[in-house]
Formats: sequence, structure tokens, C-alpha cells
Amino acid sequence: MRIECLSIAGSGGRPNEDAYAVNESQCVYAVIDGVSSLIPYTDEAGMTGGAIAARVVKEHLQRLPADSDLLDALLAANACLRERMQSEQVDLSRKEALWGAAVAAVRIGEKEIRYAQTGDCMLFAVYADDTVRALTHPQVKHLEERAFRKWEEGIQAGMRTRAELIEYVRDILIDNRYQANTDGGYGVLNGDPACRDFLEYGKINRTGVKAVVLVTDGLLWPTARGEAWTGWEATVLPIVKKGLQAYADDLLALENGDPECIAYPRFKKSDDKTGMVIYLSSSR
Repeated sequence: MRIECLSIAGSGGRPNEDAYAVNESQCVYAVIDGVSSLIPYTDEAGMTGGAIAARVVKEHLQRLPADSDLLDALLAANACLRERMQSEQVDLSRKEALWGAAVAAVRIGEKEIRYAQTGDCMLFAVYADDTVRALTHPQVKHLEERAFRKWEEGIQAGMRTRAELIEYVRDILIDNRYQANTDGGYGVLNGDPACRDFLEYGKINRTGVKAVVLVTDGLLWPTARGEAWTGWEATVLPIVKKGLQAYADDLLALENGDPECIAYPRFKKSDDKTGMVIYLSSSR
């Protein structure tokens, strides 16, 4: 088994709010996408709430005891995050004050692969014939689609800068944050015990699986404006065949060529990008 990891900060000069966890003794691996509060927060070291949340989850997963259940591990990480926010006097009754983290985690066994996920981090199994199997669903997709429809309205109305467009859809983005761990919303680790109801988990057998790919949403290949979605293969197969760094370089080149997010609608020029590939066989 061979592991490839990558984590790159996005545009804007903010700290990288992504992280990844490697616990080789327990064969546990995860990517984590921190989510900062709507109420601005940074600690004395300049770390945002989202970056702290990602670190809390990472550190918890990297010290898991033997035979820990992944679902229980994420719930325990959520409790750790709650304690950390309490220690920083965060008002836990105000959803806009909460730090959060989306996570995709796997445990690789001899015969099976177990996984747990929340938020929009994604996990894929890639088979020997290059079939890509999504084991997770981006839980925020239905909410973001509404924002992207309004984004398109803004472009149609003549808006040509990301600054104009992000302000135009800001009300939707703020409203989406209040849907965390609610019916009709999405799951996220944010200290709220209700996250239990929105964690997804399961297992598959390893037969025919040559690689497992975990990514935060910043590594997903964007869809060109006006074109149909090309499927998960557009992200996953280049990662497996070229490697994470070469794929990320291509993605950054695309994003740098569309800084106003018009040709490839997205909320940030470049989001934080974190990925892991677990090669279960010797060849790519």
C-alpha cells in the first residue's frame, strides 16, 4: 500500500483551513475541510476557527486507539471541537459563531474498506478497470445549486467580477450556513450533538479496488458555465493517473485563467485543496 498526500492553501492569503490525517498504525486516513464562523475569529497565532477545527479533528483521528469505530471517532472529534470552542468562550447557542469541519475518513482493512463522512468532502473507490465509485455524496450540493443559479443571474445581468457576484449571492450563502445539522440541510462537525444524525458511514469489500481517493471540495474539477457536469471521473481518474500534484497544477492553471469565476462558476478563485490517494496495488 502506498499513500500520496497534498494540501495547498487557496487564494486570498488566509491560513489553510484544510488538513489531512494519517494514522498508519490503525490504517485510518482522512481529509478535513475547516469551516470558519460567520462571526470572525482568529487566535493569538492568527489561526481562524476553521483552521483550528480542522486541526482538532486531525489530531483526534491521528491518536485513535486500536479498533476504534470510525463513526464513534467522528462523534468524539465533534465533542472535542465543542470543548475547544467552550474554552475559547464561543457562544455555542449561536450557529453563526460555530467553527466547523467537513470530513471524509477511511479505515483500510485486509478485506474491506470502512468509511465515514460529513459535509462535502468526497471519497471514491477506483477499480482495476478505472471504474470510479463515489462512496459519498456532497451534502451541500442542493443548497449550493440555488446560489449558483443566482450567480448565473448575476452574470446575465452584466456582472463581471467575483466581488460583485459573491455579494449578489451572499444572502444565500449565509442562509446555507444556518442549515448545518438540520433537516433539509447538511452535516458538519461543529460541536452540535445533532451532527450524529447527518454522519454517513459504511463499508465495501476490497475486491478489484486499486485505489481510494479522498478530496476536499477545493480539488473537485469545476464545470464550465453552460456545460453539463462531466462526472466524478473528470476529477478522480486524472488524480490516480497523474498524481495529486500534477492534477492540482492543472486545476490551479484553470483557476488562474478565470480569476473572476465567470467561465467556471465557483465561489472562490482558488479554494484550499487537500487530497489523499491510497494505492492498494503497486501500479497506477
